Amino acid sequence: MGKELDITGPKHNHCETNSLFIMHVIDKLSVSGSGLHGVSKALERWLSDLRFQGFKFGIISLRAPEPAGEIFEKLGIHVHFLDKGKFDPTTYSALVSIIKKEKPDILHLHGYGATNFGRIASLFCKIPNIVHEHVYIPNQPLYQTIADTILSSLTTKAIACSKSVRDFMIKDRKISPDKVEILLYGLPLAQFQAPNIDKVHEVKNSLGIAPAHKIVCCVGRLQNSQKGQIFLLKAAALILKEFPRTHFLIVGDGPDLFKFQSVAKEEGVDKNIIFTGFRDDIPAILELSDIFAMPSLYEGFPIALVEAMNLRKPIVGFPANGIQEAITDGENGFLVPFGNIGLLAERIIYFLKNPKEAQDMGEKAWKVCQNYDISFSVQRLGEIYKELGAFQT
Repeated sequence: MGKELDITGPKHNHCETNSLFIMHVIDKLSVSGSGLHGVSKALERWLSDLRFQGFKFGIISLRAPEPAGEIFEKLGIHVHFLDKGKFDPTTYSALVSIIKKEKPDILHLHGYGATNFGRIASLFCKIPNIVHEHVYIPNQPLYQTIADTILSSLTTKAIACSKSVRDFMIKDRKISPDKVEILLYGLPLAQFQAPNIDKVHEVKNSLGIAPAHKIVCCVGRLQNSQKGQIFLLKAAALILKEFPRTHFLIVGDGPDLFKFQSVAKEEGVDKNIIFTGFRDDIPAILELSDIFAMPSLYEGFPIALVEAMNLRKPIVGFPANGIQEAITDGENGFLVPFGNIGLLAERIIYFLKNPKEAQDMGEKAWKVCQNYDISFSVQRLGEIYKELGAFQT
């Protein structure tokens, strides 16, 4: 775990009392105009549980203040916003200033900027760091590959959210294989359950959907370059020819809303498309849906997928990294070739025509999902913190 890094800084009472203080450094808490993104949501869940084990936390965001920070403040976790640009060199001095004042025992780093400035700060302040990668990035920018080549030896520990992301960290981010561990996000499975049937009917009625109508749901940031919602919008035109009483819920917010609305009109499906915006009642949204679609072009290990699996939804999607690690085509869902609109529509139509098989595949997806309970990742993350904290005792 990076033992070549000299971590011989001042001893803190945090370690002696087993109440380690971990400072999470993250580029930003939301992505591309969306609300709380998947990484921040995972942090919210992890930190909520780990606080009860005696760990203390702080968060540093490199960007301007965001409403998402209030979520952590309500947990009693202070968020420092540096309000720095992507390549602002003063980010380093601002980061070190907070670290010297707060005296954390470990830096847990998320995002390119955070891992670049954070690893240097880790060396200067003589405390261990964790480089945490949450997504496989196709065609990583050259500047980041150069930065990773220079900084890789400063990595104490690395965490990948899936097998494909681990491969990406080794190959593209230049991190030694013996430092990289896979840690699935997980979901609080027992808590993430469908509400009662009256609540589900209430939500369906509020969306203006008749009780007998079918629903295909897609949850994710509205950014086509990653999440691929346009492929579903185009597939909708084919699906509606056979099942005209079908509605498509596009759940989430983000920069491509107007683009998607325009495509829906061009395809002549706008009356059957509902852009819900951000929703805080995802269990109800999923429960009223018949099929979950995930046409992502690349992923890490999407939380939305695990949520749908836990509610026994039949899955149709592209074989993006992370998705193909959870879904086996023809067994617990369908995976179709990237960009194949015709086959995407065909598989969704198949589920609509065969509800019993859809139910069976949803049940098989649920069984796989039971391996993704958040308790597993909470336990392991706590162990990692204690292992790194031992460097300072």
